[in-house]
Amino acid sequence: MQILLIEDDAMLSTALSRGLNEQGITPAQLIHCKELATLPTLLRQQSFDVVICRQYHHQAREGVRLLQEAHYLGLLEPGCVLLLLDEDHDQLLFPPSDLYFPLLLPMPFTADQLTTSLHELVQLTGLTRTLPAPMKLREWQVSCALCEDLLYQQQKYRELGPLLDRIKGYMLLQQQDHFHAAQHYAVCTTEHDAWWPRKGLIHALLGLNKLESARKDLARNRERLPAPLQLELALACLLHERQWEGAWDVLTLLLQKQAWQPEWRQAAILLALLLKDEGKALEQANALSLRFFGDHKFRVSIDNFILNASLAVLWHYPSAARISALQQEYRYLSQAVTLRAHEEALLKALMLSLDYRFDEALLLLAKHPPESARDHHLNQLLGFAVSQFCGLPHHAQRYLSQLSQYQARVAPAPLVQQLFKQVIGDFMKQLERRELRLTYLRQERQRASAAGQHQLAVQYALTLQEEFPALPGDAWQLLELLQLCWPAGMAAPRVALLVDRLERRLNHSASFMEHHAEEYHKTLLQIRSHLNPRLPTTPPN
Repeated sequence: MQILLIEDDAMLSTALSRGLNEQGITPAQLIHCKELATLPTLLRQQSFDVVICRQYHHQAREGVRLLQEAHYLGLLEPGCVLLLLDEDHDQLLFPPSDLYFPLLLPMPFTADQLTTSLHELVQLTGLTRTLPAPMKLREWQVSCALCEDLLYQQQKYRELGPLLDRIKGYMLLQQQDHFHAAQHYAVCTTEHDAWWPRKGLIHALLGLNKLESARKDLARNRERLPAPLQLELALACLLHERQWEGAWDVLTLLLQKQAWQPEWRQAAILLALLLKDEGKALEQANALSLRFFGDHKFRVSIDNFILNASLAVLWHYPSAARISALQQEYRYLSQAVTLRAHEEALLKALMLSLDYRFDEALLLLAKHPPESARDHHLNQLLGFAVSQFCGLPHHAQRYLSQLSQYQARVAPAPLVQQLFKQVIGDFMKQLERRELRLTYLRQERQRASAAGQHQLAVQYALTLQEEFPALPGDAWQLLELLQLCWPAGMAAPRVALLVDRLERRLNHSASFMEHHAEEYHKTLLQIRSHLNPRLPTTPPN
């Protein structure tokens, strides 16, 4: 058994150390962290069965916030026992996940209370020592079976029953066994006077697609539940209905109450993706700050740039100002850090494609297959966005498949898990819609062209260029149509910019130039000779 004690008060540390020694814990089993600056290193170097930390009276949620952040970064072992020395605490926020066993020791405490609490801690840790290994591997079925055995034994340890029931229910949710989870939590609502069985039951009902039952259960028990939990469960119901706007309003209220909690920031980013609101997504990503794990901040800034780069091309072609800002930030990032090989390749491919050098981007993407990005979900998102932007739907599909199988550092909460699945499903539909849209626009362009409706054909070709800028054949078709007429209402300077864009695209396509160079140059010359006399002497802004 390895125990981590996070405490800088000498008298309290001594009392805890002596108390643990009386319970048979040797000095070698106890690691004492006096300086929070050393905590990230400690947690990364060693696994702990128990973590003990304290709330601070002048900063009511600091102890809980520390544990929340460690959980978010995957630095706590599943099945770990967390002992919070509690002074001023909202129990709704502790533990950070039902993956852990929570214990509380009220402050100030008597010697008897300390002895009882530490005895319970050692007993619980010894009793559950078989659980962490399968939980870490996410072998939930095995973990549940072990938990069943422990619950059978708990006749001897009745005080541990609620803790075991709580973690068993959560593992059933993680296993997606919503039927047995609903049964389990329903029994727990009658056996345990707590809010967590109700929360688990409603999530299980939603997993069974029983929205009305979930809503009725929430309405019946609303007054017994803490206000933030009411909001969380109302949010889960709205997400199940795909009511994104209403869900955002509820999530905004949760963020106002618990702005520092990583889970809600994660949920907000995912919901912003469903709303197709890149401003909201970036705002939430930037708002995710880690107070106790400052060494992670630089990696967070890289991740935020990758998210920013993905969003720039995820739904539409970015503006010139957006492209310039991305290029500038990319140059800075490339000089400041050594990026992972795959993310560097994807970012370079994006920068090439923003410069209309799509063929070079495609060669780079081919050298870095989607399967090599499985270690990082943001790389997979970037790969999906860039592949789609570069006109590689099948490549994008492979990235999306990798993303759908991605396992986060720590098993996500049901609500975040639900949102993640919905985002993946939305991206799947987006790919399908794009393929249908491409076929439709090409058919309409050809139909209009065959009917001699040149202006209509140009409009369809222009839309194709805006929505699918990577495809050289469609760029060439638009250039040919510009010989016949310009887009209605488009002044000569804007036409010139359009021709420049088409020229950049086709000049960077070696395969196109190999087959059409002579015809292309002739067409371009003809358009320029017609266009140049109509241009102002000063270039357009």
